[in-house]
Amino acid sequence: MPDPRAEQNGSILEALLMWRRNVSKHFEGVEECMICFSVLHASNYQLPKFTCKTCHKRFHNVCLYKWFSTSQKSTCPMCRSEL
Repeated sequence: MPDPRAEQNGSILEALLMWRRNVSKHFEGVEECMICFSVLHASNYQLPKFTCKTCHKRFHNVCLYKWFSTSQKSTCPMCRSEL
C-alpha cells in the first residue's frame, strides 16, 4: 500500500498545476459564453445554457439578460437573429 504522506510532499505550484489540469479536463468541450467569454459565470457559477437557434452560440442566462437590458434589443449578440 502506498504511503499517503508521499503525495503530500509536492510543491504548491505542482498542486495548482494538477488542479488546473483536472478542471480543464472536466470542462473540456464545454463552450464558453459568447458575451463574457467564460465557461462558468462569475456570480452564480453556472454553465452557458441558452443556445441561439440560428448560430448555435451559447450564453449564460444572466449575460443574455444584461445584453437585452443594455442594448434594448431582443436579438442574438452574435448573429442578430430574433431570440
